[in-house]
Amino acid sequence: MMGGIWAKAVGALLMIIGLMGAALLFVSGQRDRAKEAASRARAEAQSKSAVIDAERAIETARAQAREKSQGVQREAENRPADKRPDGDFRR
Repeated sequence: MMGGIWAKAVGALLMIIGLMGAALLFVSGQRDRAKEAASRARAEAQSKSAVIDAERAIETARAQAREKSQGVQREAENRPADKRPDGDFRR
């Protein structure tokens, strides 16, 4: 009779150890997945930041080009009549 109780106790102890091991593996797996998700989020944030920076640079370049174009247009409009082209560009 004593052997049956001892076997059940050892079986229960092994079951508890097994469940704890499974829980530990599950938790470590969750930790790994959380690290991967954090890495993905960090990479995504960096790529979004790079896109925003590029868009800002493009918009700045467009604004500078517009200002330059408007300045050239103003200069052309303010030229004296004798400096203006006569419209006949044929050779």
